[in-house]
Amino acid sequence: MLSAPPNLAQKALEAAPDAMIIIDGFGTIRYTNRQVSALFGYPHGEIIGHRIEHLMPERYRGRHIGHREQYVNNIRIRPMGAGLELYGRRKDGTQFPVEISLSPIEEGDHVLVAAAIRDVTDRKRVQAELVVARESAEQAREIADRANMGKSRFLATASHDLRQPLQTLSLLNGTLRRVVRDPDATDALSQQEQAIGAMSRLLNALLDISKLESGAIKPEPTDFTVAALFEELRSDFASVAANKGLNLRIEPCTGCVHSDPSLVEQILPNLVSNAIKYTRQGWIQLRCLHEAALIRIEVLDTGIGIPSNQLAYIYDEFYQVGVATNTSRDGYGLGQHRPAPGKAPQSAARSSFRGGQGLRLLTCTAIRQRFDRPGAHRRSPTSRSSAANW
Repeated sequence: MLSAPPNLAQKALEAAPDAMIIIDGFGTIRYTNRQVSALFGYPHGEIIGHRIEHLMPERYRGRHIGHREQYVNNIRIRPMGAGLELYGRRKDGTQFPVEISLSPIEEGDHVLVAAAIRDVTDRKRVQAELVVARESAEQAREIADRANMGKSRFLATASHDLRQPLQTLSLLNGTLRRVVRDPDATDALSQQEQAIGAMSRLLNALLDISKLESGAIKPEPTDFTVAALFEELRSDFASVAANKGLNLRIEPCTGCVHSDPSLVEQILPNLVSNAIKYTRQGWIQLRCLHEAALIRIEVLDTGIGIPSNQLAYIYDEFYQVGVATNTSRDGYGLGQHRPAPGKAPQSAARSSFRGGQGLRLLTCTAIRQRFDRPGAHRRSPTSRSSAANW
């Protein structure tokens, strides 16, 4: 086997990126490359003949002598001080963290030890910064979780506590409308009734949000027919659309679905209401499409459209497209807040938008059980959130 010439081996040691030190069995330094001078601050060759402990902080020197003797008696390639924090000491007395690998070198009857020493100051600094960042992130997450829990408790408490006086106001308003005959007072009471209704819808929406975030609302899937739901929507919105001069098209649907009817009854009326509200002329269409194991319920309209860069935000609570947060608004952006995951119906939206004119397609997907299932039924309608989202 060919062996490397001594000058080639020395050149390789000098070119090594790490500080290289060779010591004998007594711990005496026999060789150092130029990286040792750069790392420890000694002129090249100055520490030749010194004990290796000369390059360590004083607190480690006594223990290292015993470790060094154990290594000589059980010599092998291994990292030094596995699992321990190792430090080097420069000529000026400053200390720095190091990583050391030991390798035996046979020289006749003697065994030398080569130590590759690497400064890991930058690595330790990065690790420390990562630990701090991780702890900060955990603290921020805990603070956010507490804030969310506090918000949910506040919403639930506020909506419940305000419901009673609001009901009292509604009763008083109804009583006054029955006894007051003055036209101006009647108009004022009518406006007051509208304000009470808006506040009631907001409280209902806030309560729905708090229930969703606390996990109190869980999907309760059952079988029901889409046709019955479509007939309810026709009864509720046909006159509203006609009063605006809009054509409400509701296509027949023979599908039987397995989903949560109460959640579907919250989503669809809001979609249709918004379609009518933001369509100045043309039509609103409600239809269902059979897609493999699904029925896709779609609400289309020829309304003003939604810019593509706003579609990602329309399901955020308290968000309305084109409405500044400090201005008056019609609704509070809560009606389309996403339902709970699982077997609840899922909503999606897409829109073409050109210069204020557009076609919006809003979909509500439910899991289909089978076509025209005999005996399928619907539960009685539940309360609906009518807060506008757009």
